[in-house]
Amino acid sequence: MTTTVAPTGRVRSRDGTEIAYWRLGAGPAVVIVHGGLGSSLGWRPVATRLAERFEVFVYDRRGRGHSGDALRHALEREIEDAEAILTLAERPVALVGHSFGGAVALETARRATPGSLAGVAVYKPGVGIDGAIALAEIERMQVLIEQDEADAALDIGLDALDAAGLVSADPRPPGVRRPDAVLALAPTVPRELRALTAPSLEHDRYAALALPVLVLAGRRSPARQRRNCERLAATLSNAKLTWLDGLGHVAHTAAPGVVAAELVAFLDRETTARPFRPQRWTTERARSDAPLAAAAGRGAASPRTS
Repeated sequence: MTTTVAPTGRVRSRDGTEIAYWRLGAGPAVVIVHGGLGSSLGWRPVATRLAERFEVFVYDRRGRGHSGDALRHALEREIEDAEAILTLAERPVALVGHSFGGAVALETARRATPGSLAGVAVYKPGVGIDGAIALAEIERMQVLIEQDEADAALDIGLDALDAAGLVSADPRPPGVRRPDAVLALAPTVPRELRALTAPSLEHDRYAALALPVLVLAGRRSPARQRRNCERLAATLSNAKLTWLDGLGHVAHTAAPGVVAAELVAFLDRETTARPFRPQRWTTERARSDAPLAAAAGRGAASPRTS
């Protein structure tokens, strides 16, 4: 799943954007939706562990890695991308989402056909943060990106996330340039922040979600984000909140074995508790393409920033 390994295949989303995915292992199906400023590469350590028990689909979200992009971005497009990946699985699927990907997973679950999902696991999902980051800061980032000042734009974005109590960001040392693979992802940050700070993504939106949900949170996360996860778990009708001791926003790279163990425990319980009724997701607007070789990726972020 590195940028030197061709994807297993591609699936075409509703707007025609091609989304590259990797398929590993065999068993009950699991789809992983990665977070912001990263790609599927950051979840490889967890995915390979899950693949010992499950069939795992992990994909590059639009605008990064081996996947395509479109001129206009919206959370709705990201949900359609996830739905397109789900068409590949012929059994009840478990969704795993991190950060921005957690919001995508929850929104996808809200509109899923009853019985098509086995459960949802979210790790510090990007919901309930309306107004946490000023629109003016997001627009400053956008202007800098258009001026080819990606490093400065990311400084503003990460500082804003830190100040909002959502992510603990290490300051960039003076004169040190971020890796090209990270800078290549800078254009995706303002648009994702706009999507996540929408008032519609408040916790109460998910109160009617009846699926079992695992909410993972790191104890080293900022206080606001810890409270955010607690509130989400309390709002959901069938949720379990699990704390990851000594870990923060990137536990999937810092301690992949710990994250995988929690996911396996949850997935074993939820997937074995439900009979397997092979069924294909009926999203007519998405179609699976044959694997395409030698796609030129735009690069993946380092594990520290995924």
